[in-house]
Amino acid sequence: MDTAGWFRKTVFSSRIQQARQLEVRWLAAHPQEIAQLQFNLLQERWKEAIHNVPYYRNLVARGDAPATLESIAMFRQAVPILTRETLIAHRDQFQRDIPPHHELMTAGSTGNPLRFGSWKNEAVAHTAVNQWVGRLHNGMTPDGKVFLLWGHSHLLGAGLKGRLKNLRRKTQDWLLGYKRVDAYHVEPERSKTYFDELRRFRPQIVIGYSCALDMMARHNMAAGRSADDLGIKLCIACAEVFPQPDSRETLQRFFGCPVVMEYGGVDFGVCAYERVDTTGYRTFWWSHLLEVEGDSAAGPLLVTNLTERYLPLFRYRNGDACEGANAGASGVLQGFAAIKGRVNDTLEMPDGRVVHSVGLFHCIHQEPVWSIQLVVKNDSMRLRLAAGAMTEAMESRIRSRLGDLHPALAGCPIDVVADVAVNRAGKRRWIVDERS
Repeated sequence: MDTAGWFRKTVFSSRIQQARQLEVRWLAAHPQEIAQLQFNLLQERWKEAIHNVPYYRNLVARGDAPATLESIAMFRQAVPILTRETLIAHRDQFQRDIPPHHELMTAGSTGNPLRFGSWKNEAVAHTAVNQWVGRLHNGMTPDGKVFLLWGHSHLLGAGLKGRLKNLRRKTQDWLLGYKRVDAYHVEPERSKTYFDELRRFRPQIVIGYSCALDMMARHNMAAGRSADDLGIKLCIACAEVFPQPDSRETLQRFFGCPVVMEYGGVDFGVCAYERVDTTGYRTFWWSHLLEVEGDSAAGPLLVTNLTERYLPLFRYRNGDACEGANAGASGVLQGFAAIKGRVNDTLEMPDGRVVHSVGLFHCIHQEPVWSIQLVVKNDSMRLRLAAGAMTEAMESRIRSRLGDLHPALAGCPIDVVADVAVNRAGKRRWIVDERS
């Protein structure tokens, strides 16, 4: 075992041990056992929330939700659906008397990110352990090297703080046996560079944004390149649905290994995983209770967290939809066939470089801006920022980060507006392409 493998096994030993125990129960537990455990946890979470979170306390006080839950069926019938818009509009009602350890933020695929408080142990409780369950089950070993085609928001910082964050991330990756490359830029030449780094690194596992993985594979296959001789065991696609109908098959051919998808979100954690030995997703039922709105086999997902969180979510409509839902007697999902979610936008620049929309978000999210939108025309681009005002210092920081993302964006005109434009469906897109 190399140094990185030993270090990772040492650092993650407790969560790996917990994941191995959960993996056995993940597929073997009886539906009745699952339902009883979920109901017990749901009662605990609901009681805690109505005592400590004003929004839920007010629901009960107004008679819009029950004070106690007698069954999962009662919960699904009597507790109203929670929307992202409600979380944003009534943010103060989701604040506890005790402040959070830190604040997290979603990427905001519609240009309007959700900011929320979090406790230190949450990432392990409802994301890290579940990830290990899915990855161990699909063939990853604790000491295997990992190649990440991932976001680099920490590199877009400015000054000494940004350089220190960059150094810390690189040091952590080296110790853990990770090789991280930039998912914001996956144009042909950059994809070939990533391919060379992949071959030198020779990982066991490849993990990345679904669209970025797809572009890397297609650009290299067009150049006659393949990674199917590297002995890669598994490719894990995250963050977005596949951009093409044949994306999975393309990645399987290029990497020469099975491809599975991980399902989760910053706001609700990792709650389901595909498996190489079957089709579809299996939910992590000990940490999440999932429903389909309307009790059909396909439709919007509703997510309830069963672990302790600063921001408890009950029947949260997260904006994703599934199909092929496999529901138990209580209507709670044990699994589903596929996610039908939104694909994050990408933009091809005049020089052929491709900018991922998440990169645009990470250039601006540090500033007091509540919506962003890049409008692309045949001969120009304009950036719309929904904000109260913009100082010269703020504009300078934004332009510096935009220039890191792509030089052509640094001089882009910026309009401060009350709200960005919405499409016919009422959604605020990060990138509005008006080119003919």
